[in-house]
Amino acid sequence: MSHCSDPHRPQYHFTAPQQWINDPNGLIHWNGEYHLFYQYNPHAAYWGAMHWGHAVSRDLVHWHHLPVALAPDKDYDKDGVFSGCAIVHDGKPVIVYTGVSANGMQQFPCLAYADDTLRTFHKAPENPVIHARPDHLVHDFRDHTMWHDGEWWYQVLGSGDGTHAVAPLFRSMDLISWEYLGRLIQSDDAVNEQLYECPDFFASGAQHVFITSPLPMRRVVYMSGDFNGRTFTPQKRDYVDHGSSFYAPQSFTDATGRRIMFGWCQEHGGDQLSRALGWSGVMTLPRIIALDDAGKLTYTVAPEVTVLEDETLAHGRDITLAQAQTLLQHVAGDALVIHATVSATTTCEFVVRYDPQSKEQTIIRWDAEYQTVICDLSQSSLNQNCVREQYRAPIHRDSSSTLTLSLYIDHSIIEVYAGSHTVFSLRVYPTHPAQRCTIRAQELLHISELVVRSMKSIV
Repeated sequence: MSHCSDPHRPQYHFTAPQQWINDPNGLIHWNGEYHLFYQYNPHAAYWGAMHWGHAVSRDLVHWHHLPVALAPDKDYDKDGVFSGCAIVHDGKPVIVYTGVSANGMQQFPCLAYADDTLRTFHKAPENPVIHARPDHLVHDFRDHTMWHDGEWWYQVLGSGDGTHAVAPLFRSMDLISWEYLGRLIQSDDAVNEQLYECPDFFASGAQHVFITSPLPMRRVVYMSGDFNGRTFTPQKRDYVDHGSSFYAPQSFTDATGRRIMFGWCQEHGGDQLSRALGWSGVMTLPRIIALDDAGKLTYTVAPEVTVLEDETLAHGRDITLAQAQTLLQHVAGDALVIHATVSATTTCEFVVRYDPQSKEQTIIRWDAEYQTVICDLSQSSLNQNCVREQYRAPIHRDSSSTLTLSLYIDHSIIEVYAGSHTVFSLRVYPTHPAQRCTIRAQELLHISELVVRSMKSIV
């Protein structure tokens, strides 16, 4: 099936040319280029035979696909080249990844050295560079986040001790010999958090941020707090994304000092659909993240994404609900962005991917009374295999009843930005064209601004 005939394949979000992708890996800004590596199965549209796919961009938006960067071709990684990060050591880019062998029972940190163009790679002869698990940690010992301080490199992995999720901390001067420093953090929730997957750890202002995807919870959380050089003490905690398809994000600092995050959005339309279409997995748009003064993580879409905004399909300022509905009557499309600032005292709904005949629709509901946004997928698809959940999150805002929303609609993925602290990543699979959108409300509604634009393709 060609891309253009696939009604669910995104056109302005990153996807691999075909087959399965999951975690973003090795995010780095190097010599003016953004590099996105990712977990990739080049053989099928389901998980297995993990390689590192590779794409490069100069603007964070338009991506050029490159050949596979790393393949499972050594004894120590024959069962998978799992997730990791990219750093610059002694002026040269280096990939740090997890080599998996013994049917997954051996998972250890490995290195791959890159050339100056970050196009060719050779694995270190010393691999694996950590070859024993300290501190009673289980065989799930993988995924890497690193930083440099003075003469030391510090590395945090995701693991557990059989009861609690654990993030072990190591340090090294040369990336080859590593000293174990203890547990950066361990969870006290032995039910939902037995393993920290995909840890991400970085400073933001005067505090530090720890992001992880704990198992078996399978949601992404962040904690902000204090780091004393050995241990991290969280003060605040929340979800990174309030949709359940979002997982395993990674962030990096670019040459301008921005902290930029990508996350993997897994399919929620059923395995049979993915296999039939021949692809699975989407990356979110790039998000600029930072802690505010209260230690809460803020999110904005990278401004580079605005170059994709195309024809203005509707635009109104200081309009009523009826005027907004009239503006939207002739708007149709499955690759759109909606920017809106609304004031309400009870409830209003943005209805997108809407088909009036089949009644398929995805509803983003702003409950002003309870200061909550609800994303309702219960009617998103007539396909019974699709997720039908409702996701909700409290909105942190000032004392007014105004909310700023941006909805990035791209075929089967919708990203909802509500204010500056709340994001939902949703996957929807209408069986009909479902290209309409409208607004509903229980009362008179004031809309300060409403803009709908079509979005260009990055393919």
